Amino acid sequence: MCGHVGNRGAYIVLEGIDGAGTTTHSRLLAKNLERLGYCTCLFEEPSKGDVGIVIRKILSQGPFDQRLLSLLFAADRLMLRNSIEECLDRGCIAISDRSWVSSLAYQSYDGFPGSASPEWVYVVNRYAMRPDILIFLDVDPVIAYCRLGKRRGSRELPERLQALRGLARRYEYVLELVKGIIPLVVRVKGSINGRERPVESVSRDILTVVLAALRYWEYNET
Repeated sequence: MCGHVGNRGAYIVLEGIDGAGTTTHSRLLAKNLERLGYCTCLFEEPSKGDVGIVIRKILSQGPFDQRLLSLLFAADRLMLRNSIEECLDRGCIAISDRSWVSSLAYQSYDGFPGSASPEWVYVVNRYAMRPDILIFLDVDPVIAYCRLGKRRGSRELPERLQALRGLARRYEYVLELVKGIIPLVVRVKGSINGRERPVESVSRDILTVVLAALRYWEYNET
């Protein structure tokens, strides 16, 4: 039996700098909601579609013009839109590992070549789905940097830490921009005072926020 949010589902996105844990926690959120009887669909950016494959190849090759990346990501999201809408129309919860909010932060970060203004990036992504809930995983850039090194089995370059710090600052600006666009924007601490929080604790906080929002919407639609 599928849980429903009124007649339509809800679209939830997880955001954060590289190494924040968006992939881990989007999967855990889907798993936890399914245990409670909700129907979920899991998405990721870049997608595994044709455009997403091109983006992944470009990202693996190093620095690239951010304006072109913005356009490619916007095309990838447009191709995902039908799948997300179909999920929502079934009354399911669509959960995405990143969204156009990532583009607002990454493609407007002036530490990358060819960066664009957030306003331009937003216009390019005007056809992308608007999330109902945005969960920002707030993780110390040093912790994220160390995680990336462990994931790749090698030391990350010092410049990467500088970029992560710059992106963390960029996200602060972007989160203020989207507060008037996205109904619910929530910050969940992935680290406190420079120390990692247990995955289970972070996952529990995310689930608590999401359930409170879903139940509020369900109650107000009855």
